[in-house]
Amino acid sequence: MKIKIEGVVKVSPRGQIVIPKEIRERLGIRTGEKLLVASRGKEILLRRPELSLEETGEKVEKLAKEKGVDIDRLISEALEWARKSG
Repeated sequence: MKIKIEGVVKVSPRGQIVIPKEIRERLGIRTGEKLLVASRGKEILLRRPELSLEETGEKVEKLAKEKGVDIDRLISEALEWARKSG
């Protein structure tokens, strides 16, 4: 995939950047939408998550039920382990 330079943005003192309006409109990025931030070498990449947190949770819950896994018990065991290890 060819990379297209879209412009230059400035980082605020709080580490914030503004995605130019033209890009937001073209890509359909809405106010409040969450984006994944990743890095590759010296590059910073922004992308939409494949699934929302809610969708991910629903998929995990469904798969756990199908496999007969008790999520609440696993979470309890993980928390107990973390308390003992910490």
